Amino acid sequence: MILMDLKRTLEKRRCSLINMLEHGRKDLELGKQHQIYGAIKEIEKMVEEIDEHFKTHIESTPINLKNDKAKPFFEQIMLKMKKNGK
Repeated sequence: MILMDLKRTLEKRRCSLINMLEHGRKDLELGKQHQIYGAIKEIEKMVEEIDEHFKTHIESTPINLKNDKAKPFFEQIMLKMKKNGK
């Protein structure tokens, strides 16, 4: 699944950037820190969108666990006639 691979890659990148901010060089320029922080937030937003996509897709996809096959047309007519008393 391509989206799951993308999500996994984004999460790895996010962890890498957080690690860079927390354990990286102490003399990292303030502008670079802000860029890294912004990138982390953008990645988090993309991951949220992927999660929302999966949630919406799962909710909109009906799950039919029945193994029943549709009855043939003639059988449907006969059942309706029996119900109507004809």
